Amino acid sequence: MKDSKTNQRSILLIVPYFGQWPFWFDAYLLSIAKNTSIDWLFITDCEIPKIYPSNSKFVPSSLIDFNHRIDSNFGFEVPLSPRKICDIRVAFGDIFKEELQDYDFWGYCDVDIIWGDIRKFITGEKLNFYDIISSRKENTSGHFTIFRNNENLNTFYKTIPDYQRLFQLEKLQRMDEEVLSSHLKQTMGQQVNPFKVCWDKILLNSEAGRDSHQEYMYNRWLWKDGKIFQIQNGRIMKEVMYLHFINWKRTLMTSEIIYDEKPSEFYISSDKIHLKPHSRLSENFRLFLNLFDGYQIRESRRLNYKRRKKSLKKIINRLKF
Repeated sequence: MKDSKTNQRSILLIVPYFGQWPFWFDAYLLSIAKNTSIDWLFITDCEIPKIYPSNSKFVPSSLIDFNHRIDSNFGFEVPLSPRKICDIRVAFGDIFKEELQDYDFWGYCDVDIIWGDIRKFITGEKLNFYDIISSRKENTSGHFTIFRNNENLNTFYKTIPDYQRLFQLEKLQRMDEEVLSSHLKQTMGQQVNPFKVCWDKILLNSEAGRDSHQEYMYNRWLWKDGKIFQIQNGRIMKEVMYLHFINWKRTLMTSEIIYDEKPSEFYISSDKIHLKPHSRLSENFRLFLNLFDGYQIRESRRLNYKRRKKSLKKIINRLKF
């Protein structure tokens, strides 16, 4: 199947989201609006925006009602929570088969994202050749992975060992990322897994060889006319498919973007999403602070604390005996 308007492989990204929209949601919708040949389906108990992109659809649902749909589809009960939804993503092709009838590909993604030009990176050639495309290297990504819409792939999750037990565990099992990635690698080339997987490089923001996590920078990312650029000293350094500000959620406080105003560009800094750039003085001061309290420094402290705590626990356990 191809979209009759664009002559491109059609894609539906499915986003169950419960609770409250994040304050940057207008910026998220604005970045969706520029990807006119891709559709989004939101299942949510949040307030439906009064104005939203024509390529997005909002289906009102409580978490309880959505849980009933999941249980009916599987034939057993799943202790669903907003976090646990990540585990059942691998079954979206099966759960949403009615909604997917007119699509070539389906996928899942996150909302702590600003989208760039998706089709520039997910090309027609890739969609014709590959069955699974992930934005992460050698791993399926919870923030963006798409699958060819066919029976074999839509039910592939059933070949994961103990998948029912993993679904029924209350604790998150990371089935959309770690479990699925491991299963794909272990079964590659076998009859159960004849699929071609594209996960050869990182398609989003990255730092130190790792996707998503980045230092706390000002004016580092620019969204302009539907594209995401990395900026350094006011110059464009590279373009990525999307910006995932996973660790910036601790520091990101405000967004100036209003969807209805349709700004043509805005900046994404570690403290806010804004229309005008921070001053060069503020930008340099933030760089200086990163030397003492940047993400990598904080992460090093956290890991060191975790190691010390583990070592202390071992010593205490030995003393008990």
